[in-house]
Amino acid sequence: MKTYKKNDDSNNLIFLKLGGALITTPKPYTPHLLKIKEIAKEIYQLRQKMNFQLLLGNGGGSFPHISAKKYKTKEGIVNKKSIRGISIVENDAAKLNRILIEELIRAGENAISIQPSSVFLTDNNTIKSYYLEPLKYYLKYDMIPVIYGDVVIDIKKGCTILSTEALFNFLAKKLKPKKIIMMSKVDGVYDSNKKIIPEINKDNFSKIKNFLKGADKIDVTGGMLHKVEESVEIAKEGVEVCIIGGKKGNLKKCLKGEPIGTLIRY
Repeated sequence: MKTYKKNDDSNNLIFLKLGGALITTPKPYTPHLLKIKEIAKEIYQLRQKMNFQLLLGNGGGSFPHISAKKYKTKEGIVNKKSIRGISIVENDAAKLNRILIEELIRAGENAISIQPSSVFLTDNNTIKSYYLEPLKYYLKYDMIPVIYGDVVIDIKKGCTILSTEALFNFLAKKLKPKKIIMMSKVDGVYDSNKKIIPEINKDNFSKIKNFLKGADKIDVTGGMLHKVEESVEIAKEGVEVCIIGGKKGNLKKCLKGEPIGTLIRY
């Protein structure tokens, strides 16, 4: 097990997002446990050898996306079932997050959940208020805070969904990570010929947007288009974003700066 140490070096902070489709199966409410265990062990092993702080985020996959779509949670409080939906969506999102936390702990990490529904308040989908001090201390203690896409209270709409990408976008401005890695079921961003685009930047982004599709059948947060748009906004802050596949070994390559997947910088 990792022992306590205080780490005040914010220059080695990495954000890593585990895509929902990577850590769940298409079957509703079913985690991809083998993949979660593999990633948890890989994170622990890499952090034993390489000096970096880690803020982890996870997508919802076949857990909250299903209930969020059913109750139209991203649209706000739209009918008498919406309040019920807040409870169910929050619970579904938390279930997957707890599974990830448990496997990280089993692998040897000191991981802890950051529940967005209790930390963030939005105003028409834009974060209005927040409280990040506990998260900052967890990082100083070299723990792994694990945040996730979640339902939150929205002042105008009643409620909404904050995706992991939107949370990373906001947190990048506050915490200034060295690099952000988006680990996905796919190996990067593909063009119209199904080839991986090695780099997205201010010169080619508008053209590449035409290749991207929006939400799939259950992803209420906007699919690859949303991921890339949020990543471009992050890159405007001077932080490189890498979209890579979830194959074992890819994370190590990305951390070492080897060319892999799609690099987004602006």
